Amino acid sequence: MRGILFFLFWFIYLPLLRLLSLLLFWNSKIIERNRFEKKNKFEARAQSFRDYGIEADMCFEFSSEGEYQQVAPLIEDCLRAGQNIELVFFSPSVEKAIMKLAWDYRNQVRYLRYPVLRLFPFIERRSFTHWVTAKTLIMVRYDLFPEFLLWGMKKDHNLRMVWMSFKKERSKGKFPSFWKKLFLKNASAIVYAGEPDLKQGRELGLDGKAFDFRIEQIRRRTELREEKFKKVFPVYPDFRAHVDSFGTGQKIILGNAWPSDLFLLRDIPQDTLVVIVPHQLSDEMLSLFWEGLDGLAREVLEINDFTTSFKPSNTILINKKGILCELYADFPHAYVGGGFEGSIHSVLEPLVSGSLNLSCGPFHHRSTEYDIAHDAGRMSEVNTPEQFLAWLNDHGKNAEHDRINRLVKDYESLREFVASC
Repeated sequence: MRGILFFLFWFIYLPLLRLLSLLLFWNSKIIERNRFEKKNKFEARAQSFRDYGIEADMCFEFSSEGEYQQVAPLIEDCLRAGQNIELVFFSPSVEKAIMKLAWDYRNQVRYLRYPVLRLFPFIERRSFTHWVTAKTLIMVRYDLFPEFLLWGMKKDHNLRMVWMSFKKERSKGKFPSFWKKLFLKNASAIVYAGEPDLKQGRELGLDGKAFDFRIEQIRRRTELREEKFKKVFPVYPDFRAHVDSFGTGQKIILGNAWPSDLFLLRDIPQDTLVVIVPHQLSDEMLSLFWEGLDGLAREVLEINDFTTSFKPSNTILINKKGILCELYADFPHAYVGGGFEGSIHSVLEPLVSGSLNLSCGPFHHRSTEYDIAHDAGRMSEVNTPEQFLAWLNDHGKNAEHDRINRLVKDYESLREFVASC
């Protein structure tokens, strides 16, 4: 099998890919991707450990920022243990985070922007196969490129997969593809995104464990939130005192919100505290929020990077990046936006940070995090203002509050199962 795949990859797939990229050299996306991958040639920490006669302890592969956050605590723990780590990523969205990590651990980290257009055999920095030195590769579920499978099929190599899910297939009533199953069958360890995925994996004869490593990453962020707020949210003490002055069912945060979520507020009493953190902070998007809230006759206070004093208000629009995860801890009720768009955003952030009662719109079929929250009795789907108000008045007496704490405690054993650091 490996011989056939080797031939198809290097002698069929690769030449066709190169030819296609050359024919489409004028395309803006091709130009941008080529520019992105070309950075590997010039940056010192994109050099292979092999140049220094070093073999890395582990290699992590992920696509973008979301997948990186899934394995960030594992990477952090391995680095703190003194291990040498290789990082392979696909999307520019995670580049900034990787550059910072590589600077903080400059002697222990090497990284590679995965070569797609500039893929070429036998040349380091243009081929993962010849750049990587680690014998263990930990992949985060999405990038099922042939090169990774060929690498994992070698006798002395160890392929491990995390955050593996079949939810997309379940939502469409389809079976996992042959290609996906081939990856899983060649993996020595699999960590599924949730219990439904673990069950389906076992039905396919594939054992493993169920866990979401972002639980640990969010826990660590929440522990440091006071320090972070001192640096980036100077009016937080006054904001927090204002939030604490409201009762449990009298305050709510809408996280990663869209203008399409605002109709749910129609029946919310004016004396209820509503804090909104938009998913996008463009001027156009903020204007839509102002327009929608004005239509609901709510007087809005906007807090942004230039806010130096706090004025109490029952409707607060947070125009600041990077603090939503930490803010959830102040609100027993949290609504997660995106459910009236393509799909809901992070559910784990409010779940782990401390919000006891969660809700979202109907489009959650792609979210494995929704399953975790639902199984813990913490999640409700709301489709109308009436349902939203009823949810706000429900204090979640039947929620299994201790389940998330147990999941947090499971992290160390799952870390050893995957990364041994």
